[in-house]
Amino acid sequence: MKNSISKRITLITFGLISVVFLLTFLFQNMFFEEFYLSKKTESLILDVKRINTLYSYQNFDTDALKNALLNCEEKNNSRIAIFSLDGKLKYLSYLDDSNFDDMKSLTDFCNELLSEHELIEEVLRTNKIQSTIFTNRYSSYKKIGIISPMSLQSKNDSILISVSSVQPIKEAATVIRSFYFYIFIGFLILAIFLSRIYSKLISKPLINLNNIAKRMSNLDFDAKCEVTSDDEIGSLANTLNFLSSNLENSLQTLQEKNLQLERDIEKERNLENMRKDFVSSVSHDLKTPLGIISGYAEGLKDGIVSGKDAEAYLETIIDEATKMNLLLINMLDLSKLESDTINLNLESFNIVRLLQGMVKKFTLELQNKELKVAFNLPQYAYVEGDIMTLERVVQNLLSNAIKYTPRGNTIIISVFESELVYSISIENQGITIPEKELDNVFAKFYRLDKSGDRSKNSYGLGLATVKRILTLHNSDFSINNGQNSVIFKFTLKKQDLIITEDFE
Repeated sequence: MKNSISKRITLITFGLISVVFLLTFLFQNMFFEEFYLSKKTESLILDVKRINTLYSYQNFDTDALKNALLNCEEKNNSRIAIFSLDGKLKYLSYLDDSNFDDMKSLTDFCNELLSEHELIEEVLRTNKIQSTIFTNRYSSYKKIGIISPMSLQSKNDSILISVSSVQPIKEAATVIRSFYFYIFIGFLILAIFLSRIYSKLISKPLINLNNIAKRMSNLDFDAKCEVTSDDEIGSLANTLNFLSSNLENSLQTLQEKNLQLERDIEKERNLENMRKDFVSSVSHDLKTPLGIISGYAEGLKDGIVSGKDAEAYLETIIDEATKMNLLLINMLDLSKLESDTINLNLESFNIVRLLQGMVKKFTLELQNKELKVAFNLPQYAYVEGDIMTLERVVQNLLSNAIKYTPRGNTIIISVFESELVYSISIENQGITIPEKELDNVFAKFYRLDKSGDRSKNSYGLGLATVKRILTLHNSDFSINNGQNSVIFKFTLKKQDLIITEDFE
């Protein structure tokens, strides 16, 4: 992966360690020797001050003074001696052949200092310790020289001189420089180790989050982030999981809405086709009776027929006018219901009496088709509703049942009681509706009979009117196929009040 965060973390870690290593190396080369030299000089001066303070005017304790000089030499890797003002050696920790070079350096430094009378006078006058860096003919290494006034028998009657070689400093610096290669290797290993840790703690979770985000971009919301750390990465993982869940729900909702929209579009398309069919049918249904009425009226006018034939002509004219009037009434009623201008007159009434009374009105139609009506009714069932509009519902349902029930079959009318409502069902046997047609039967202008048979007087408005009225009553209604039957059900709000009524 180009420009991966693991690679960048490794480079950054290595870069930081390299910078630290380089700065350390530069400090060692540029400032280490001077820093070490300064600290060494300070240490020598402090020890010299301590000897000067503790052993002034105590020349009688020679052993103690020599031990002090020896301890100072061992501590600072130096040589210390006390000289008189004329350059004669007074006190030395010890003398052997192994320290010949140090003694020569010490002696030469002392002679050099004593020859500078102004310096000696300045040291004695100010009573301050002086330091200097020098070399001698016996060694090429630099030396640190310390000169201090010393009072043995009288004030400032002696000079304390300390000399320390700079060689150990240079040797240490050289060793450190040669060791830098191994230090660099160690830093490199440390950089790799740290980058591995960073990769595990930071890079891998981020890569996982990136993979989840890619799957989300491809509308795959099954994968979830498993990061559980209580930090920014953990918070990002939780946010990504929350986003994934919301997107999944939104996508699902959108898909459902799209499906619903497709169904609505298809329904609208079907409805538009129905409207076209209705216009065609209504045009035909109006044109035909108008043509018949016009033709028969002209026949009567011209005196083509007389007597009983003239009466038949008049009956035909009246029948066709009635059909036209029925069509217009149905269209006007439905239009009024859909305009929300109608106000329901809600009252309590016995739906059983309404059903029985409406069946009596269709007695002739039932006899003509040899249809039977079976009742499954209680004695009374009081409901809340508008009697006038609900009469229209029952009338349309019974008319529809009679119209489409095959000759010699039975229509079953039932009322069932539940806790809050009464369920009314009208079942016409001997016929079923194609399943694909069930969702369309309540649509305006929809007709199950596509033959154009005028004898059925069907204009696709009856069930549309029923739907609108029941909707205004907040009724639950449905139409379904039974076993070789069609069942229409609707509910009405139950009334607990019992009204006494006279039964004939």
